Amino acid sequence: MQSFILNDAIRFKLVTQQEDTGAKVQVFLGVFLGVMLRWLYGVVVVVIQGGSWNFGSLSVIIARIVVALIATVFVFSGYWGKVKDQPAGMRFLNSLVYGVSIDALVGPWMY
Repeated sequence: MQSFILNDAIRFKLVTQQEDTGAKVQVFLGVFLGVMLRWLYGVVVVVIQGGSWNFGSLSVIIARIVVALIATVFVFSGYWGKVKDQPAGMRFLNSLVYGVSIDALVGPWMY
């Protein structure tokens, strides 16, 4: 009879552990949509104040999307650990709000 080997148990857990890729995609999209929604909110505020619908030139739009993706990738790596155990609906809402708050920090650098 063999004794219990801790390393074998850890390897077995790592091999059999299922990563929930659907939940990761949900959190990633939530953060990305939050970043984009705050940008859209800024445009809507200008329209309400009497301005016109102006998203900027094509280069500004592309730069905004690229910055949103970069911020989302960096934020996602640290944020996933905090929300992976939450229910699906709450996880998406939290990541959406987190994306809005991240854009509040990153957005001013765009202007």
